[in-house]
This record gives sequence, structure tokens and C-alpha cells, in this order.
Amino acid sequence: MGENSKDISMSQRQIYILSLLSENPRGYQADEIRSRLMEWDISVSRRTILRDIDELSLNYGILEEERDGKTYFSADKYTLKNVDLTIQDLAALAFTKEILREYSQLEMGKQASSLIDKMVEGSASLNRLQFDKLCGTFKQERHVGNRDIVDWKTERIIQNAIDSRNKIEIDYYSFSSDETTKRTLHPYRMIIIDSYLCVEGFCELRNEIRRFRVSRIHDIVMLDEHYTEDIPKREGDAFIKLEGSKQEDIELIFTGESIRFVLEYESGRAKKLEKKVDGLHFYQEAAITPDVIRWIRGFGAEVEVISPGWLSQQLCKEAERLLGTYKN
Repeated sequence: MGENSKDISMSQRQIYILSLLSENPRGYQADEIRSRLMEWDISVSRRTILRDIDELSLNYGILEEERDGKTYFSADKYTLKNVDLTIQDLAALAFTKEILREYSQLEMGKQASSLIDKMVEGSASLNRLQFDKLCGTFKQERHVGNRDIVDWKTERIIQNAIDSRNKIEIDYYSFSSDETTKRTLHPYRMIIIDSYLCVEGFCELRNEIRRFRVSRIHDIVMLDEHYTEDIPKREGDAFIKLEGSKQEDIELIFTGESIRFVLEYESGRAKKLEKKVDGLHFYQEAAITPDVIRWIRGFGAEVEVISPGWLSQQLCKEAERLLGTYKN
């Protein structure tokens, strides 16, 4: 498969093909089916498509017709109600619904969960009781912190603005500065970071691409003005969270038990990890936000900040104040 191809199961691919054959009474040639699938980022060979059609013919009414020396395939009109979902399909839907519980407070989360229910209710293979039993086999630990409450109207305005490429004006509360500012934003996409829904886009106030937590938007208006720039591709994920713009080189040395912990749970945060005689060297390039500093502090004496130098000095002063507090 190509780099951007969808990694889907055979049964999913065959449902795509069955749906395609159902939509056009004229039918499709195998090469036409292959081209249509590629539009959906599904890259398979002509031979695979013919094999899929043969297997579909065992259960569905696939018509094969020769016209002008070419073979055309078509099917009766099939909808989800008469397409069987396999046990693997239902298990995948049950798993997805459990994951979506984490986002049940979001409008998108509610809609996605409702869509899964519609798919299962329309399936011809298993009833609702059986699906509920499958749902019980997957459980996700709930986030115990504060729930992120997002106003559904704000969420929908952002979605509509992204779709129509309209600018939005927001009153945004910044946790780091403890103040609310009015900003004009070119919204590019919505992102979930650490279970929090955020909008990413160009901020005219800061003259750069920024990320904003949607629950901290106190007021929002979709402007009549459109933005015209090309939407840039995302360049990786946030290191910790979403604040800050000045990127700095970070080098940390982990020692003791923290080495095992970082390798097991936190290696994804690093741009590069290197085991050396003095410990595990951690490299990253990111904005030094309050959340990053809190994360480093959490390792106590088992982490040493090599760079940036100012952060090393700051943590040393904090350690001296802490020692003074306990001496007193």
C-alpha cells in the first residue's frame, strides 16, 4: 500500500466495493473500481478487486455483463441494513464506542457514538443485546481530573468556520497570563491534546500559528471575512501541552529508576533518547511551558537539566527554597 493508503480489513474493503456497485446501474469496470477506491485512499491491485467481487458474489447479487468487449460489474441496491457486519466489525465498533466515552461531553463525541448505534441497529447479523455484551469486553480507565466542559455552540461555530474558511473572533482566557484577550483566528483544524479539545490556527494578535483550548473560549463570533492562505500541514504533536511559541533545545539526563520509567511510559515525548554512562539522555525541541517544567520537576533528583541553562538555574533556586522551607 502507498504511504497514505487506508489500512483496512478485507471485509471493510468489500463493503466499500459493494456500496460502489450499488450506486450505479450502469456498473463499473474493475479498473474504474480501483480508481474510485484510490480516491478514498484505498490502494489495491486489479487482481484483488476481482477476487473481492468473486467472494461478494457468494452472498450478494453481483451482476457481470459484457458490453463492447468490456466487463462491467453491478449490484442490487444495498444499504447498511442488508450488509452483514462480522463479529470482528462489531468488536471494533464496541471498542470505538468505549474510547468515545472519554469525549462524551463533546458534540462530536455524542454524534460519533450515535452513529455507531445506528450502524449496529441497522445490521442484519447481531441484535442490540449481543452488541451490548461485546461493549462490556472493553473498558477504558477514566480520566480522574476535571472534566473539560465545552459549549456545543462554540464547537459547532468552529467546525463551520473551518469548513467555510471563515475567520473567527474569540475572547480567550490564557491560564499562563491569567487574562482574557480578544483575538482574530484563522481556524485550520480541531485537535485533541491530553483529552482536551483545541482549535489550531493563525492568530492575528500573535502573528503565528497557535493552539487554543476550546473550553477557555468565553465568547466567539464567526466573521464574514474569509482567510485565503493554504492550510499548513501539522508538524508532529505537542510535547506536553499547547501554550508557548519560542522553541528551545532541551537536553535532560535521567538516572536511577526514572530511566526505566521514561523508557516504558515517556519515550514518545522524546525526539531522541541515548543511553550513556552517566544516564539516559533525553533530547527534544519545544517551548518551555509551565506544564513542561512541572513534568521535569516530577522526576525530582533523578533528572538533570543540561539545557537550556536558564531552566537548570531556575530549578536549582527552587531546590534551595524548598530546602530552606523544610529546614525552617
